[in-house]
Amino acid sequence: MKQGNGLMWSILAGCIVFSLIWTVGLPYLASNTYHSSNEGYTAEHTTHTTPSSSELLLTEPAAIPQQDYEDKEDERVTTKLKLKGSYTEPLEHKVEIPVNQVKDKAGKPRKVAYLTFDDGPSRNTERILQILSEHDVKATFFVTGHAAEKYLAPLKHTVQLGHTLGNHTFSHNYQRIYASVEAFKADADKLSRFLREKVGIESDLIRFPGGSNNRLSWRFGGRSVMNAITREMSKNGYQYFDWNVSSTDAAAVVQPKEEIVNAVKGNSAGKNQIIVLMHDMDVKTTTVEALPEVIAYLKQQGYQFQVLSKQSFTFQFLKL
Repeated sequence: MKQGNGLMWSILAGCIVFSLIWTVGLPYLASNTYHSSNEGYTAEHTTHTTPSSSELLLTEPAAIPQQDYEDKEDERVTTKLKLKGSYTEPLEHKVEIPVNQVKDKAGKPRKVAYLTFDDGPSRNTERILQILSEHDVKATFFVTGHAAEKYLAPLKHTVQLGHTLGNHTFSHNYQRIYASVEAFKADADKLSRFLREKVGIESDLIRFPGGSNNRLSWRFGGRSVMNAITREMSKNGYQYFDWNVSSTDAAAVVQPKEEIVNAVKGNSAGKNQIIVLMHDMDVKTTTVEALPEVIAYLKQQGYQFQVLSKQSFTFQFLKL
């Protein structure tokens, strides 16, 4: 009987000890396990912090696949860009403009339109020239070397009719021209030699592919490459031109004619001096179709048409 009582008391004592371990020790162990696990989770997820808006603003742009030059042009449609650092909102470059170009005989502000065509010549150039002649309008053509080699006859005809040529680089290859200042200068100089040898003209006007504040250049030469290129080309005697009226014909491979006409109407409103961006490429057939209406509208609004020069009105996105 005494042995049975001893065994029973041993079992009871064991139950009490187990109960104490269950009620006290297990929560402590569970708590330590949770904290250890949570610290691991925290350490894993705090290695990728969410960037601030200012950090996002200065982050290098995501890689953008190189587009086929013949299929899609990457000229900027909007004319305002606000970035930190070297970039700023578009500003009109201040140049001394003769009084008779700013005001008429009555002293009223003169309205002047500068039609510009990028990326030509093309199979559409002769039709553009015909329309300009029919309306007695002169324009400025920012041409590329690759296109000029293919359409040399229209290029020569453009000069013969009294229009102005500007440099838009020989290759128009963003990866090549925006790799460095030296690469851009070499490419632009190649076009200058071509125009001198094949057409017999010297041009000191230039338009940077994508505009002077384009961000595609960042991918190839860094965020400061456009500042450096702009300074170098200006130092070498070039005047660079952006635009303050986009026709939006680069917003799509083939932009509807009505969209082009309406864009010029809307973007020119309230401006006395306008530089209109259009494109002279094989695929830009609707630009040709819209051109007569664009000219007619601008004439109705009182604009006179002139070609760009170092003495003309200038609009530049990038402030040096």
